[in-house]
Amino acid sequence: MITFIKQHSCKDELKASNLKVTPARIGVMRFLESVSKPADAETILKDLNKEGINPDPATIYRILDILSGKGLIQKIELGEGKYRYEKSENHHHHLICTNCGKIEDVKADFVSNLEGQIREKNGFLVKSHSLEFFGLCKNCQN
Repeated sequence: MITFIKQHSCKDELKASNLKVTPARIGVMRFLESVSKPADAETILKDLNKEGINPDPATIYRILDILSGKGLIQKIELGEGKYRYEKSENHHHHLICTNCGKIEDVKADFVSNLEGQIREKNGFLVKSHSLEFFGLCKNCQN
């Protein structure tokens, strides 16, 4: 029952963005709703294959580009030489441990305050931004 609800909302989101509803697009959206950290294209493709959806890798990259272009998902670069993706629900930033690779979400109001200051002082309207923090998690500091 929960899967049906998520599939239905994914269909609605795709339709609202004037995108064709396909099993692969629904699968990508559903997968990104179910994970707690940003996922790369290879991980997403493996999950779709487990679900019996078998698009080729080029199709997955096209889907990810289209979904990120429509603002349904976020494309994130975490210093690994590849992109990761996550559902665009609540804008947040990440703490990335450079030792063990752990990724944590961090929500910070100071960034929206900073955007306001940039607008006020520079007359610049920020449309989007990316802010990631690299360092050592608690476990790796010990």
